[in-house]
Amino acid sequence: MAGKNPYMSWWLSEANKAASASRGLFAAEMSRQHKAMTDAWTEQAVEMWMALWFPWLPRNGKRRGGR
Repeated sequence: MAGKNPYMSWWLSEANKAASASRGLFAAEMSRQHKAMTDAWTEQAVEMWMALWFPWLPRNGKRRGGR
């Protein structure tokens, strides 16, 4: 019966730490990109529907009147 290899255990432990950190960074970046994509889609959808529902409103983002 062979004993445990401490170097193999150390190496696997470090590899697991690196994989966990990479997985966390990847998940955070995917979350940021998903939020940016969703925000852009929502803005485009709102602009499109506002143009269809209220064609008399200005398109340059400025309000009419003294505000």
